[in-house]
Amino acid sequence: MQKYRPSDPDIDYFIRDNVRNHLIELRIENGLTQTDVGKIVGKSKNAVGSWEQGLSLPDIQTLYRLSLYYRKTLEYMCGLEDKKDDH
Repeated sequence: MQKYRPSDPDIDYFIRDNVRNHLIELRIENGLTQTDVGKIVGKSKNAVGSWEQGLSLPDIQTLYRLSLYYRKTLEYMCGLEDKKDDH
């Protein structure tokens, strides 16, 4: 896994792409729709769709709720750790 420093210009794309990919992967693995995920975190289906398209990111509180729901670490959700272990 590539290591990034906070000043690296590519880190924003790296995190956005990893969050996007993990949200799609985890939603599908858990048999959920975008509407289901939105209800779990109190957001709209459109918001979930926007995250999954990489157009925006969930706020930190929402990403934390999703990580708890899916039993993953925030580091995993952002692509900063490789392991897919539960908390």
